[in-house]
Amino acid sequence: MSQATPPLYDSPKDAKAQAKAAKAYQKASRPWFKKKRFILLLILVVIVGIIIANMSGSSSSSTSSSSSGSGSTSDGGSSADGGSSSDSGEAQAAGLNQAVKDGKFEFTVTGQDCSQTTIGASQYAQSTAQGVYCIVSLHVTNIGDEAQYFDASSQKAFDAQQKQYSADSGAAIYLGDANSFLEQLNPGSAVDGQLVYDVPAGTQLTQMELHDSMFSGGVKVNLG
Repeated sequence: MSQATPPLYDSPKDAKAQAKAAKAYQKASRPWFKKKRFILLLILVVIVGIIIANMSGSSSSSTSSSSSGSGSTSDGGSSADGGSSSDSGEAQAAGLNQAVKDGKFEFTVTGQDCSQTTIGASQYAQSTAQGVYCIVSLHVTNIGDEAQYFDASSQKAFDAQQKQYSADSGAAIYLGDANSFLEQLNPGSAVDGQLVYDVPAGTQLTQMELHDSMFSGGVKVNLG
């Protein structure tokens, strides 16, 4: 096959046009793989391929390390963490005569008495337990910046089997110093009161969960 020859121009005036034509001819006759556009495109494709390969490798590496990490956690770590979390929860519960805070109130439980079956000054003004009364004594201070009601019905008691008991506000009325079953405390004010729980005979309360309101998270106090 014969190759095309560039057009020739005899007139001196056409020298410039002839030079342009020769340059265009040389450019057109270059092999396709030597053309500048193809080379740039090839370089771009190679760079994109390298980037994709690197991203895929790092993604696989992070996935495998994440899987191995979660596996080790589920095998040994979770049980260890679960145990330590439970242990720390028990350790964080305060004891008798230790101040704890929930919301606007600071509580200090000072003792309990589970020996009474009746409460009241006389047979005509007394309350009789279905089982036995456990009376929990505590000191409550309003540490907030506004008045707040201390409500006995928001205070929960538990025995060793974690059975929950509600305060008996009706029986608390017959206590000689019953000023804690529903008492409004101003900021900085404090009250010494008692909470009454009607529990089965032989029951010993082991823990209190005290709240500044029925919506608060509460704080636990061990009684033993």
